[in-house]
Amino acid sequence: MKRDKMTKNVYLQMRKMLDMVGDAIGYIMDLDEGDCQLIDSLEKDLIYTIENVNIELLYSPKVGFCRLDDLDKRKGRPGYKQEVVIQYVSWLDKITGILEEQYHTENVWEERFIRLMDHSQYVDRDLTIGIVKDALFSKSAEEIAHLCRYYQTFHVMWGTLDVLNDRYDVIVNRVTALKEHREDFLWLYGQLSDQRSRLVLTGMLYNWVTFDLDYIREMKEANFTDYFDLDLVGCDEEEVVVDLGAWTGDSALNYIQTYGRYKRIYCYEIDASNMKAAKEKLSGYPDIVFVNKGAGNKDSIGYIDGSPMSSCNKITDQDTGKKIEMVRLDDDIDEKVTLIKMDIEGGEQDALLGSVRHIQEEHPKLLISVYHNNEDIWKIQQMILDMYPGYQLYLRSNGYQWGPSEIVLLAIDKSRNIDR
Repeated sequence: MKRDKMTKNVYLQMRKMLDMVGDAIGYIMDLDEGDCQLIDSLEKDLIYTIENVNIELLYSPKVGFCRLDDLDKRKGRPGYKQEVVIQYVSWLDKITGILEEQYHTENVWEERFIRLMDHSQYVDRDLTIGIVKDALFSKSAEEIAHLCRYYQTFHVMWGTLDVLNDRYDVIVNRVTALKEHREDFLWLYGQLSDQRSRLVLTGMLYNWVTFDLDYIREMKEANFTDYFDLDLVGCDEEEVVVDLGAWTGDSALNYIQTYGRYKRIYCYEIDASNMKAAKEKLSGYPDIVFVNKGAGNKDSIGYIDGSPMSSCNKITDQDTGKKIEMVRLDDDIDEKVTLIKMDIEGGEQDALLGSVRHIQEEHPKLLISVYHNNEDIWKIQQMILDMYPGYQLYLRSNGYQWGPSEIVLLAIDKSRNIDR
């Protein structure tokens, strides 16, 4: 699925192929219904051309708007020639529009995105699942084993992958997300404020359907540390920072080392041992408030769903024996907030809903992880713009693992964005 930008020569060759299809349709129209052998011969050439064009533009020989197998079943029946003509004319009209849109995109990443969106619209779900499985099986045995271990470890996020037991949940879930939320992905692409962000979105989606790690390499941030993109995030001595998912204080320390200035930093962390480590790491810095609570959409009691990796602990409604107080940021912090960072293992949507007042009234910079499931990548952006439409949206990718991870949304108030 990885191709260079369509050149003018390729475009002209594709147009020539479409002209040939149009000529063949005209020949079929002029034939009598009884010229079955000649119609059949012309059809074979048509099908060969059509499937090659489909592969070039839609990554699949078969598409929903031209069902060649259905036509083949009706051969010899009265009215067959007319059905053939109608089907092929419809295909020609549709594919011509697809070709024009893809060719006139501005760059290779935009063309790739549009092509994948076209595939999601016009290729059947089960066929797409089969194509993604084929992409998986094209990997080496060692790579497949690594991928299976990775997705089994993080199955609660995206679904499992277990080739030995014929489990392909991660593939089914992501193909379904592409199909059902195509319009949301198109919306998000149009909302993103720079080409780097669009590259991240496109690379993430292509890794979903190819398992190609080159996409992760290409979209990984190479200049700045996690969250703190200096082209976008400017901070000063009046900064009130809220770190949700403070872990052992790594992000707070990173902030201090990057900017050196702040008024106050609130570190929210649900794991007591992580909180202890954060206090030790940040003991030499003033005006840091350590909060052993979880952030959500209501003041309540939650339960810690522990993980072998303490950075992956999350909140659940199920009683695990490890209680944690849950609070709304709007209730827990009275002063003006200027920056909120969230990395809370899928709890980001609830935490946003508990921060509506701060967001609507104060428009803090929002630095939010959006990779913990297949929905956050578009849903969180919609939630933020519903709360305050004056944000500009950016995506950055800071991780390099066997699947897309550490993808961060940066939402910056347009009226306060630093000069770039």
